Amino acid sequence: MSLAIIGETFGKTRGHPVDYLPHPVRTIFISAAVYERSAQTKATIERNIQLSDPKLARQRSTMAGWVQNAEMSGATDEQIADMRGRIRALEMIAVPVLYSDECSIFDVSALLPKLPKNDISDFSLRDLVLPGDETIYIHFGREEALVVDQGHDLYFEGAYVTHVDNKIGEDDVSTFRIALVFSDPEFGTLAFDRPIGHTLKRNSDFVRFEIKHTKTVRQGFASLAQNGLAEESQVLTAPLKVYRTAYDLLIRSMIYLGRDGRDVEPGYFDGVPERQLLKALNGDENSEHYLLESGFPSVQFVGRNIGPVPDLSEPDWGAEPVGFRI
Repeated sequence: MSLAIIGETFGKTRGHPVDYLPHPVRTIFISAAVYERSAQTKATIERNIQLSDPKLARQRSTMAGWVQNAEMSGATDEQIADMRGRIRALEMIAVPVLYSDECSIFDVSALLPKLPKNDISDFSLRDLVLPGDETIYIHFGREEALVVDQGHDLYFEGAYVTHVDNKIGEDDVSTFRIALVFSDPEFGTLAFDRPIGHTLKRNSDFVRFEIKHTKTVRQGFASLAQNGLAEESQVLTAPLKVYRTAYDLLIRSMIYLGRDGRDVEPGYFDGVPERQLLKALNGDENSEHYLLESGFPSVQFVGRNIGPVPDLSEPDWGAEPVGFRI
């Protein structure tokens, strides 16, 4: 992804931001934001040094330190390195999601209020097969039940779900690795203008689960794992009920996505240039590529055209088509 396209995209959207940049897109924009902010910080330090007395080396060093500390939002070098490491780990997940041959971003915000409440805690997901590529991104949107910090508009935005094939004899069974990620609604307008420490913080925290083919949904929740340094992890501030709600809604959405006859509708998030949108929806590959490079990946909107979903049943290869992909 070129810095020229990124700069052009954010230059156009700072005054009129796109409705939302999903986490996979934000992840691959962060390196560009770091690059620009680093240049801005160096320029600010140089200006302050020029204003100081050249004979007072301590004063010059202190002023440079103040600017650098503000840019890193008070985090230590070790904490910044830790956040950058998590961003790199997430980037390795996000890039295949964005550049998959199959659309691998699913917006379930319309589906969530239609999901049933029947007990799924003892379900096994060993026979569940999801659409999309090996890793998909499931986007919740902003759900009040998933808000962690109202004042900072921090909530669980969605999750990366990676399907792992296992073998039991001649049978293929499924294990799922999950990374719940947090929101950053102001990224589109502020990523290039706010301290980089803030951007790294909002986009590097994630919460891991693993649902093995030998475990039930309930046992999968017990695999909850936080990431990085304890004092740097936002997950510590979330009440347990928020984790449970996010996990429950995600698993129900996954089970629905694995069903035959699921309701999915291809499209793009709001804010996409209309001319390019029409071309992309008509299959123009150049427009699709342009939109992706500009921060608008294709999306499958789930559950827009249906009413309430009946009780979910445990995934069973014997009852439904195997390996169905959209």
